[in-house]
Amino acid sequence: MTSTLITRRTALKTFGAGAAAAASLSLGMPSILRAQEGPIKLGFLSGLTGLETILGETQLNCFNLAISEINNAGGIAGRQVEVTVEDDQTTTRGAIDKARKLVNDDEVDAIIGLIASLTHVAARSVTTPAKKLLMYTTYYEGDVCEPYFFSTGQVPNQQIVPSVEWLTANEGKTTYIIGSDYVWPRRSAEEVQVALEAKGGKVLGAEFLPFGTQDFGPVFDRLKAAKPDFVWVMVAGNDLITCLKQYKSFGFKQQLFSNGLDESFSFFHPELTAGTLSNQAYFMGLESERNTAFKLAYADMYGADKPINAISEAAYDAVYLYKAAVERAGTTETEAVRAAFRSVEFDAPQGKVNFAANNVMRSNSLLARGNDKGQWEILENFGQIDPEVAQCKL
Repeated sequence: MTSTLITRRTALKTFGAGAAAAASLSLGMPSILRAQEGPIKLGFLSGLTGLETILGETQLNCFNLAISEINNAGGIAGRQVEVTVEDDQTTTRGAIDKARKLVNDDEVDAIIGLIASLTHVAARSVTTPAKKLLMYTTYYEGDVCEPYFFSTGQVPNQQIVPSVEWLTANEGKTTYIIGSDYVWPRRSAEEVQVALEAKGGKVLGAEFLPFGTQDFGPVFDRLKAAKPDFVWVMVAGNDLITCLKQYKSFGFKQQLFSNGLDESFSFFHPELTAGTLSNQAYFMGLESERNTAFKLAYADMYGADKPINAISEAAYDAVYLYKAAVERAGTTETEAVRAAFRSVEFDAPQGKVNFAANNVMRSNSLLARGNDKGQWEILENFGQIDPEVAQCKL
């Protein structure tokens, strides 16, 4: 699916212009960039149908909000941004095919989006050989060290490690892990085990189930027998709703933690998320003038009843960081933009953000508990954490 130029206006045009100025670090529009003709082309690629629909739609909303603000404020150095939106259906085949289309047919300057790790792995098989920028906006297992891959989502030392420290101090030293059967839960489970053992804890069991699992009963029977202090869930997309419903029906007393829970689930299923814990770089309940303005702009465009989550906020940040890098470089040429990412920052809704040398964003780490209204009450703000990717030097 392809969108035309996004020109829908928000009532907060001054906010959009201010954000654009912050993103470009008050730089003027370089004459070399202004001299180029035609729009800047960005591709959005994510799961808009299939397992991750519940997350992909919100991610696209925040991406479009950033594009709308930027275009209404004059574009990137005077050039409007043209967007092509593609649905990978949360499949490796879809990610490969749509990435090829965006790179070869649409000739986009960069691709932003993606949710499941299996799709970023697939898309990178296209973008990395083509030397095309790919900006991944979802928390993930953190194993990637490639010059054309940038992440605005959390990696394990920003999300898992601080959560383990809090859980072992407040809930106990043992856990049981339940996840979907793909790279993010499996690699993340290894990181949980390392972090937990460093605190004298232990993973009592780890089970990974195929997409579309309808019966979690046998897993919960084994969980009940293991008697962990807390339960760690990394079930993906719509399957997580099924998992939470059945978890509630079993009447477990242990604290449930999931680093995959956010407003996309809690807004529509507060009865399932009340009392659960999650760690994200962004929650709507974060108190700041910047976040208030962001939420107002989003509500103006999509309605006050629509959720925003960390994945979507990270997509918003990615667009503005790309804008800042292009304006700093004075061109959309990939190598120049890639180098410029090292020296730009953005005053994001989660706080000021920028990229570390490993191409991962220095993002925040917030631990929150869901309430019965579908909101997340922040228990601990660990602040902005430098991302770690083992043996990565770019």
